[in-house]
Amino acid sequence: MAAFLAAQRRPTRVLLLSAAAAWLVFCTWMFHGVLEVQMTVGSSAEVSDLPPTDRTCDSYWLLRSWCEQRVARYRAEAVRQGMLHAWAGYKAFAWGADEIHPKSKTAKTDIMGGAGIRGMGVSLVDALSTLKVMGLDAQFQEGRDWVVQKLDFDKVSGSVSFFETVIRILGGLAAAHDLSGDVALGAKAKDLADRLLPAFDAAPTGLISNTVTLPRVTPDGGGGSVILAEMGTNVLEFSTISRITGDPTYRQKAEKGLRAVHAANPNALLLEAVDRQTGKETGWTRGVGAGTDSYYEYLIKYWVLGGRSDEHFRTRWEQATDEVLEQLMLYPPGWPFAYASDLRSGSLDPILEHLRCFYPGSIALGVMSGAVSGPKAQRYLHFAANMTQACFQLYNATASGLGAERVSFDMQSGQITIIDGRYWQRPEVIESIFYMWRATHDPKWRDMGWQTWRAIEHYARWEGGYSGAHNADQVPPDSDDVSQSWFFAETLKYFYLLFSPDSALSLSQWVLNTEAHPLRAQRGGWRLRQRLKSL
Repeated sequence: MAAFLAAQRRPTRVLLLSAAAAWLVFCTWMFHGVLEVQMTVGSSAEVSDLPPTDRTCDSYWLLRSWCEQRVARYRAEAVRQGMLHAWAGYKAFAWGADEIHPKSKTAKTDIMGGAGIRGMGVSLVDALSTLKVMGLDAQFQEGRDWVVQKLDFDKVSGSVSFFETVIRILGGLAAAHDLSGDVALGAKAKDLADRLLPAFDAAPTGLISNTVTLPRVTPDGGGGSVILAEMGTNVLEFSTISRITGDPTYRQKAEKGLRAVHAANPNALLLEAVDRQTGKETGWTRGVGAGTDSYYEYLIKYWVLGGRSDEHFRTRWEQATDEVLEQLMLYPPGWPFAYASDLRSGSLDPILEHLRCFYPGSIALGVMSGAVSGPKAQRYLHFAANMTQACFQLYNATASGLGAERVSFDMQSGQITIIDGRYWQRPEVIESIFYMWRATHDPKWRDMGWQTWRAIEHYARWEGGYSGAHNADQVPPDSDDVSQSWFFAETLKYFYLLFSPDSALSLSQWVLNTEAHPLRAQRGGWRLRQRLKSL
């Protein structure tokens, strides 16, 4: 009888041993990948072909999910090492400067589009939140100490862009405070907010001007018009200062201009500028691209930041989205996607610019946040997926795989023409790919992102960091020898979050401003806070 039972157990034992052996082989393969990442990533400029990160999991159908998680982890570490490389170059060759020339390894004392912003260590401030999100605490502390000890707004003088100062510096400081709890960083953010606050007092509508003067803003006459994106991209940052300080003044002043514009214009899809005295729209172009972009981004994000309690901003965002889908859609023949274009003089422009490619990501965020539901949510998400795929062609259509600034689709043949091949390290495409990943968890989005990261590593990496390129459709592309501050703040952060678990940064607890600085969301919103205070 014992012999019979032993014979019966033998096949089971063999099966278990075989399974254990197979598991050991699989784990050994994956562990070998870890070693490859440790030995390869960050040690050479030629890191565009990393076996652990490029492996597919199709053949591991029983363990596919587990395999995909491991590959994503290796990819996240590759990006993290990229951040360390960029930070090391900045520290070695441009410490405290606004930007760096990574190829020539020299400092740069201004920023593109900054309208005079200089002397604020812009790249350093922009990098702080990314360092913290990536868990690079020693590097974060280095940057934090520079900010607390060296950043003096009394020494900053001249005309600057209100918009750029708010999204990069004020947003960067507020996010660094929120992520770390460092009181000194919160105090530095409040100092800057106090210097900027008088800009809201110039016009009766509360609408700011495009440029202001530091070290302390003096209100101008309140005349003329202001670009839609520039007037509508500050409410997240100033509301965060209100939360940090407990003073609602910052939030109230930033909200005032938005509400004035909404009251003056029943349509939600606006022209590219508004009159500062009346709040009425003015201009020639309706769209969601350059000049208008982050205004629409902040409608939905302000609703989320405030605890999803203020229906005014959610409703305005929904109305604007509906009008975009009704008025701006283009469908290139032969392609399985569509995108929102610009409407000028009754005609839709077939050009797709990189800046506009934030838009599908913001729509995906709205769907994830519950701003719409049912068939409308499905329609919105379908649109977001379509436009993100169109935006991916900015990278996919170039010879180098780097992202072009603008492409155009022929509406007869569907052929793509590269209109502006410059690669400026922009984040908008990877931003939308990130939001689409969070909304769907479809691995194709991570694969798209990894394709773009490989091109950056192969063609844009230098001893001093990463640069843009003069022509992404040229191989090899000529470096422009500029590392944009937003590469630290946005591009690297979105790549890292794309490959990281959702818990790395919860989108229900944090809202990323237009420079990708994470600001802590309110739980109950301002209305609930005020009701509780009155009890």
